[in-house]
Amino acid sequence: MEPAAFPLPPALPTADATRSSRRLWLYGLGMLGPAIYFAWRYPLRSNSDHLVDIGKLARYEVDAFILFVGGISLLFALYVLAVWESRRLPARRALPVVFGCGTLLAAAMAWMYPVNAIDLFLYAVRSRLWTEHGANPLAAYPNDYRDTDPLMRFASREWGDDVSPYGPLWNLFAGPITLLAGDRMTLALVGFNLLAALSVLAGAWVIARTLAALRPADAATGALVYAWNPLVLWEGIGNGHNDTLMTLALLLAFLAWARRRDALVVPLLVVASLIKYVPIILVPLAALAVWRRAENEAARQRLIAWSISLSIVAVAVGFFPFYDLEAVRHSFARQGSLFLTSPAAMAIGLLRDHYATADIKRWAKTIGYSLLLAALVRQATAVWARPARLPRAAFETIFVFLLVATWNFRSWYLVWPVALAALLPWGWPAWRMVAWSAGGLAIYGLFIWVWDWWDTGFYTVQNVGVPLIFGATLLLTAAEVIANLTTRRSGAGTTAPRPAGSPITADG
Repeated sequence: MEPAAFPLPPALPTADATRSSRRLWLYGLGMLGPAIYFAWRYPLRSNSDHLVDIGKLARYEVDAFILFVGGISLLFALYVLAVWESRRLPARRALPVVFGCGTLLAAAMAWMYPVNAIDLFLYAVRSRLWTEHGANPLAAYPNDYRDTDPLMRFASREWGDDVSPYGPLWNLFAGPITLLAGDRMTLALVGFNLLAALSVLAGAWVIARTLAALRPADAATGALVYAWNPLVLWEGIGNGHNDTLMTLALLLAFLAWARRRDALVVPLLVVASLIKYVPIILVPLAALAVWRRAENEAARQRLIAWSISLSIVAVAVGFFPFYDLEAVRHSFARQGSLFLTSPAAMAIGLLRDHYATADIKRWAKTIGYSLLLAALVRQATAVWARPARLPRAAFETIFVFLLVATWNFRSWYLVWPVALAALLPWGWPAWRMVAWSAGGLAIYGLFIWVWDWWDTGFYTVQNVGVPLIFGATLLLTAAEVIANLTTRRSGAGTTAPRPAGSPITADG
């Protein structure tokens, strides 16, 4: 079990539960205010015919900056209060509020223009390469069709000569949207935003169902931690990132784990990896956990057969109709060459006057991959000893990957660990993700408004921005390590040994 660093709030008498439920509604509806403001201030429909960002839409005005910071701060304050309140209520009382307000928040944010990334436009453009021109979105370049297809201009000159960074299965989800939208970019953008909103709500439902099997009292809180998280709302739905769909598949793997449908765990992680490649690093941990949990050798043989067979089916479907592994390799190589707003990118900014950039990148990759491998070995050892630790091991692995082995860091990547933290008991992992989510959104105030007012170069701004993103969560991680070490030392001479054969509980 996790150390009881964050104890459960005192249970409410029945007479007070109604007042607590009303407060939860109040917090959720309070969050709806900033969400509606952002959707109104930066509307999708009236700006879908051109590429722009939040700074240009706000004309870099001071009042827009204040309202952005104030709106995001209010979202986080009400979010934390809502989490606290949900932990005091029985899940059956809190769940209707969580999904009622969650649906309203998702609906509001779905109408916001993707103010911090043009990915939504790129989804439409790259999918259109297939649905309109019959080309492979993994290998074709939008610039090659710019003269014959006016919608290719939405790829921008920056990304028009890049291949897709997404997994092949994403094309099968994107294709119907662009096929139905045709030449109507607005309709395509709305379709992708709705897909993201539905993915978040479905992900919250999967979290609730997973926790109902593991820790029923936490079902509502877990769903709220994900669906009401301001970064998930802003990046996942407002900016329409397909990370929400990948996260849904990732969460389904843990639902299968919780329901002991072990033959589905690895294949579902493969499905998630075919949307975006990152979950592939969790496959060894999951394979180890389900192997250890199998009852006997015959069960293990069946597990291997089903896991491999279903994974092969997923890969075959995902690559249909373009079986081009070279395109995937090229996409990997391209993404691995980008360094931006990450600790590794900051190292380039600080050391570039003393060392060659190629050398700094090589050192950063060597150190990052070494730390990630060490984390994987540590978590694999823990899962071997306690298979029930798989959800926590997955969270910590993704956390380390984003911290030390993601060279081109983007705030919307935090959607993944927020969802995994929602599966865990409320405590240090959740607080780390609250802090990291806040840093991930705060960066926009710096890179949009402050940089426009500040006469300085990119590397200087990045050297401020990276600590802004990572600083708070690193401090909380250090505090967690110290707290755990202190707890272990203070209890080293007093904790009774566990009796042989005693059950291992929960997913600490």
